[in-house]
Amino acid sequence: MMGDRKKRYCYMKYCSKIIFKILTFVIIGIFIFAILQKIFIPKRFPYDKSNDTGKLRYFIGEEENSVDLLVLGTSHSSRGILPMEMYELYGIKSYNLSTSVQPIEVTYYILQEAIKTQNPNVVIWDVSSLYINYADTPHWKMAMDEMKIGKNKERFIEEYLKSFYDTGETMADLLFPLLGYHTRWKELVEQDFKLIKNNKRYFSKGGQINSTVMGGIPVDDMNAIAEGLMQNTVKEVREYNNQVFNEWYEENILYSINIVDSNREWVIKIKELCDANNIQFLAIKVPNAYMPQWYASAWTEEKYKKTKIFCDEIGITYYDMLYDIDLNIDFEKDSYDSGMHLNLYGAQKVSGHLGKYLKEHYQLSEERNKQWDKDLVSYQKVRELALLELEQDFSQYIDKLANEYKDKTIFIAASDDMSQGLNETELSALRSLGLQEDYSKAFQRSYIAVIEDGQVKYEALSNRPLDYSGKCYKTEKKYELHSSGWWTAWGASIKLDGNEYAVNSRGLNIVVYDDERGLVLDSVGFDTCMEYHTPIRNNEMINNLEEEFEYYIMEVEDNG
Repeated sequence: MMGDRKKRYCYMKYCSKIIFKILTFVIIGIFIFAILQKIFIPKRFPYDKSNDTGKLRYFIGEEENSVDLLVLGTSHSSRGILPMEMYELYGIKSYNLSTSVQPIEVTYYILQEAIKTQNPNVVIWDVSSLYINYADTPHWKMAMDEMKIGKNKERFIEEYLKSFYDTGETMADLLFPLLGYHTRWKELVEQDFKLIKNNKRYFSKGGQINSTVMGGIPVDDMNAIAEGLMQNTVKEVREYNNQVFNEWYEENILYSINIVDSNREWVIKIKELCDANNIQFLAIKVPNAYMPQWYASAWTEEKYKKTKIFCDEIGITYYDMLYDIDLNIDFEKDSYDSGMHLNLYGAQKVSGHLGKYLKEHYQLSEERNKQWDKDLVSYQKVRELALLELEQDFSQYIDKLANEYKDKTIFIAASDDMSQGLNETELSALRSLGLQEDYSKAFQRSYIAVIEDGQVKYEALSNRPLDYSGKCYKTEKKYELHSSGWWTAWGASIKLDGNEYAVNSRGLNIVVYDDERGLVLDSVGFDTCMEYHTPIRNNEMINNLEEEFEYYIMEVEDNG
């Protein structure tokens, strides 16, 4: 009898050990799977300026019920509405969950996900997506990937599979993104491993700062082009017994003024969701102006009229910031991509006015928050750099270097001619940097200068090619400068650690280096040979510098 009991005890102990091992293995397996999934999901935001999706990852990290206003919609609002501008000016705590080409179906499910942790008083939606009927699978999956598993994600996936029935994907593939992304192991970079926590915060609250300039067309020109396109559209009407039974439009153009029928239905669903949760729903339009034959989201007066009628019909307040109000948007200066989207200049105009409008028409808390105040400081650092990179005026740019960036390292190398177009104001600005050479003798000559922490370390002017090298005094990063005037096969080079940063334009090539952070902040060439010193920048390089700076602010200074 005792032997049987002992056997049973041993057997149960053995089984318990096996079960414990199995459970431990399963738990460890689930943990490893979860970690790998977070690593393999593409980190699209905020470090990729070409893509602003994946924001839910950071939104989840916000304190519950701390956001009073949500912004939804396409990249127009993602680039055009900066929550931290509204917080700084009016104390409005908002979060921008707009994403590239955001289909209205995606807007609905993002809102469903957002109200799980936040109880906003107002939801703002940019109406551009009313006319979108070509969204691809990535514009869905980039939001879907960031969602936690639950009923909302399941319904979202069901809608996705219904819309894209031929992708070959299953519910399991989409519930667990690792199944779809496990093959991108060759693409993994350092930030994939750093950004695996769900509780990370983003200081800009989803707003995207863009600090490049690429001019667009005037609004009147855009409308004229659109009108011409629609007049040239072929319409065929078929009749039977004097009754129209079919109308067919041949539109060999991208531009269309027709609201997609299914989009109407989804807007009504969004409104109903807002009503059910006591959320005020405001439809807006962020200004943009682009060639309608190339861009479906070109916002014309005809679209404005149709959208206003639609919003009135379903009882939605609609505020168009292109046609209802003049914000003095200059698409030559306030856009970074020829009028499609706004840069920081344009976004500040929109955000400042929108914050004032919201304060006057909606009940939103103005109570300050310690964490938001901290995030504001980070945002201001990024904004300060963006304003430097956006500066078009040579004298004002040099003034910024002399006053706001005097503790940085400034490299200057001339190419061809750097002096013919300089006036007394500009010469005075250069003197404020501590530079002493006689620029009246600089015509078509070589010129190099290095300024460290407000002190001129090296300056030379010559009728022969100039070369100078050294090490930064803190990071000890090696730099190499070269300058050749017109007479000596003109050219300019500014290298740090062997990487070229000079744009090599005629005139003065300038690179600003932050020796404390170990980051290049800006690279620009001003054609000081001519009266109008057109700034020349490599936009791809500037975007990369912005991304590196934001990454440093988030990962080093915010966590330090």
